[in-house]
Amino acid sequence: MPILRRATIDDLDFSVEVDLSGDGYSTDYYAEFTEEELQEHRKKMLSFVTNEKKRAWIHESDGKRVSLIAYSFRNKEQKMWDSDKVFDELDPSLFPSDGRFCEVFQLWVDPAFRRQGLATELKIKMEGEALENGIGMLYTHTEEGNQHVIDMNLKLGYKEVRRGPIWDEVIRVSLVKVLPPP
Repeated sequence: MPILRRATIDDLDFSVEVDLSGDGYSTDYYAEFTEEELQEHRKKMLSFVTNEKKRAWIHESDGKRVSLIAYSFRNKEQKMWDSDKVFDELDPSLFPSDGRFCEVFQLWVDPAFRRQGLATELKIKMEGEALENGIGMLYTHTEEGNQHVIDMNLKLGYKEVRRGPIWDEVIRVSLVKVLPPP
């Protein structure tokens, strides 16, 4: 069974490669990135191992990285990306009174290791850290064609709260899980 560990600076190239691979996306969003945009993206991925409000975890099997989750602890009022407009479309009652939530940025599992519970283990790890940090809600989205991802989230207690485009014409499903108060 792969070993779960916190990502480090040594995992930066891997995390950038995974995020830019487009696995699970129907559009080739990153293909048009300029060199400057690629460098900015690299800095963004670096923040998941250097910023105290962000996290990344990896499964390793025989020295090979086989999964990744990257997420951030946020506040609804804090706008980080253009896609953050989606939060204004969600029912405000979904958010805790302090506005704090945890957003999944990237979840990926090597195709040879899928359907073995690694994604579930990563999501449970994220949920535990969110609870430890007093976070009251988890947010994720995926393309509507990724039914297996939607099903996994539903099994973990997430609820679908929105379906529609976010930053392009692709229909994405937004899911949230409200966590119990500390």
